[in-house]
Amino acid sequence: MKLKASKKRTEFELLLFYLGYRDRLPVYKKEQQRKKQTNYVFDNSAIALYTIVTPYFNKKSYLYQEFLDHYGKKDLKDRIKNLAKTILFEEKTRIAEVAWEAVYTKQPTEFTLEERKKVFFNFMKETKSNILNGMIDLTPREGDILAANPKGPKINLGFTKESLEIGAKQRAIVDRKFGFGNLYGDGFQYCRYDKNLIPKPI
Repeated sequence: MKLKASKKRTEFELLLFYLGYRDRLPVYKKEQQRKKQTNYVFDNSAIALYTIVTPYFNKKSYLYQEFLDHYGKKDLKDRIKNLAKTILFEEKTRIAEVAWEAVYTKQPTEFTLEERKKVFFNFMKETKSNILNGMIDLTPREGDILAANPKGPKINLGFTKESLEIGAKQRAIVDRKFGFGNLYGDGFQYCRYDKNLIPKPI
């Protein structure tokens, strides 16, 4: 759905102009999340892994969402400037956020090492195929950008600040195996599909 003109939208357009971008494309509300569930069933327990993709109509719509999320903050201009550079805003291609979540029927630490290894290796195989061939009916095109936010605790440390920081670093290492780049200050990793539709780190 195309968004209507508003005070914030006008401020956003002026900021883009100030940063040197001349873009007359419309801004759209982000599309509905697409979710795929994969179940792993064991004797007395199960794990459900979800692949979640949020497509955006264009990069301008993605930037505008960032603008709204951080509106009023002192570093707003720098955030938009850095993000526009990171996602190669001058290339008029698509962008989507991708995330993975897990739901357990018991505490994660109660699963055996073999059970966790089985889930991990199957997840790696399935996710690599998804990224190369298309994420939930989204067939990749040259220049498309994927953004991943590797968040979550380290399993055996609970939900402390330290656990979340370690968990994010661990997940970022895994994401790099799929073609994503290093973790940026905004908490995201990015990749771009090349002419052979292989994701390359940004």
